[in-house]
Amino acid sequence: MAITRRPTKHGARWDVVWRAPDRTQRSKTFMTEREAKVFEAAVISNQARGEQFDPRGGRVQLSEIYILWFASRPDWSPKVRRGYSDNWRLRVEPTFGSWPIAKIDHASIQRWVNSMSASGLSPRTVRWTHSVLKMCLDYATENGLLIGKNPATRTRFPPMHHRDHIYLTAAEVAELARTCGAQGDVVRVLAYTGLRFGELTGLNVEDVDLQTRRLRVRRSITQVGGRLTEGNPKSQAGRRVIPIPQRLLPIFEERTAGRPRGGPAIASPKGHRLSLENWKRAVAWRKSASTIGRPTLRVHDLRHTYASLARMAGADLRLLQKVMGHASITVTAHVYADLYDEELDTVASALDAISGGENE
Repeated sequence: MAITRRPTKHGARWDVVWRAPDRTQRSKTFMTEREAKVFEAAVISNQARGEQFDPRGGRVQLSEIYILWFASRPDWSPKVRRGYSDNWRLRVEPTFGSWPIAKIDHASIQRWVNSMSASGLSPRTVRWTHSVLKMCLDYATENGLLIGKNPATRTRFPPMHHRDHIYLTAAEVAELARTCGAQGDVVRVLAYTGLRFGELTGLNVEDVDLQTRRLRVRRSITQVGGRLTEGNPKSQAGRRVIPIPQRLLPIFEERTAGRPRGGPAIASPKGHRLSLENWKRAVAWRKSASTIGRPTLRVHDLRHTYASLARMAGADLRLLQKVMGHASITVTAHVYADLYDEELDTVASALDAISGGENE
């Protein structure tokens, strides 16, 4: 293997020459000696691991890499697959789809991210869109089509907007349920179980044990492309058992009475699985939320409300993690740190109680 300096009318170029495992000679040209040395080191490292790099791989268009990458992830839920494909179609493909992957550099990616931010996309959406490009280039790197560092790893993003949680009181939950009318019992179920709406939709009659007052969360149903699609809970920890408060027993008794075990426990008026958008229209969600003085309330805020009410009832962080189905207690602590602010006062009071001889 060797690096050779070669003069051209446009300036010096550096050629890296090496032999592939089949003994055929390969070469690649670089604008600077530093780039050539980095490439040489990477090839030597790959050869030491028994891997082969194809220098022609960098000519492959990103759109071809996307197809291979997307096909390599059968583990995704339908909702995740739809999200990634929409981000690719709407924002990544129009800019980089026809680019050879070797031409995609850090500066081009940063300009693209900056333009998305300037167009009004939220910081969260910008990050999610960028992740599609990054994972495509990760796939290319891992499969020997790109060498060196992924140019998408050093991208800088606008700061995330902090959004305070909305916690309803028990009185507000009751008022909202009344305002939502005939299907307002769904409000109470969400606020007193902490279920995500997809988990509520996925509950079967057989998952509701009225004797032991337990709900078994085994699936989540989401709306993808206008159709309800069954999948697993958000994480392995999402497969859990939730206690049913006494106040919800009449709701579940009425909802499940006479229904088949495999049917939905909380059904639409026609007996079908609940759709979030259809339910929101049926209960005039935005108008109902405004009626109780909470115009920005989201359905997901009822899950946050459960965390708040459970905390008020004495639930500690570990119990909250288990019941809400978080993958780790760190997630729970990060999301609901504000619910434990009063413990800071406890610490301060305990420190005040320690005598250090200052007032003696």
